[in-house]
Amino acid sequence: MTQPTPPDEPLGSPGTEPPPPKRHAEAILPFGVGERLDEVAQNRFNRTDWIELAAAILLALATIVAAWSAYEATRWSGVQAKATRSAIEARSAAGQQTTVYGAVVQIDIQSWLTWLQQRAAGNESGATFMRERFRDEFRPAFDAWLAQVPAGEAPPGTPFDLPEYAPASKAEADRLNAESEAYAQESATANQTGDNFVLTAVIMASVLFFAGVGTKLRARGTRLVMLLMASLLFLGGVAFMLSQPQNFGI
Repeated sequence: MTQPTPPDEPLGSPGTEPPPPKRHAEAILPFGVGERLDEVAQNRFNRTDWIELAAAILLALATIVAAWSAYEATRWSGVQAKATRSAIEARSAAGQQTTVYGAVVQIDIQSWLTWLQQRAAGNESGATFMRERFRDEFRPAFDAWLAQVPAGEAPPGTPFDLPEYAPASKAEADRLNAESEAYAQESATANQTGDNFVLTAVIMASVLFFAGVGTKLRARGTRLVMLLMASLLFLGGVAFMLSQPQNFGI
């Protein structure tokens, strides 16, 4: 009698081990091709991982420089605003002193003309009366004017043409005008410096673009070109930033 054939042992029965699961590449590619692709991918990463590392470092440094540039631009904007306000205040004070100077000049001119009229009329007491009432700032110029010719003769010109005529209000107006100009120049310089730091931030943004996009590309040569461009922009931007005056806010 023929013996029945024993049934096949089910998968996972004792004494047998299930075959290892096939990776996706092994499941759809011929024998050995999947392992080769894995090796190629690993070799590719080994050749380009330093590029990605350099790009990551460059991205971090560019971010720091951009943040510092933004801070400096804000600081110099404050300096500009303060200098502009000071320039306006000095200009306003100079205008007030100029008004005072114009008023005292009118007083001195009127006093001098009255003295001339009294002298021309032969009224020495009237002339003396006016001379005693000259302003202290006008008297040195008047005395210097009279001293140009012998007594009794009419000097040339006027006392107001002489360097001895120097009212304090005019000197103060000149000082305030010069101070206003200095503040205006400081404001313009601060504005330009702030613009330069903004330009540095823009350059760092370009560095972030080239370094960031370069890591997403496949071609190794293209990655190197993008990294090189980012590096050159970074070095140029840092050199430009360091050439500017730094405001630490202390």
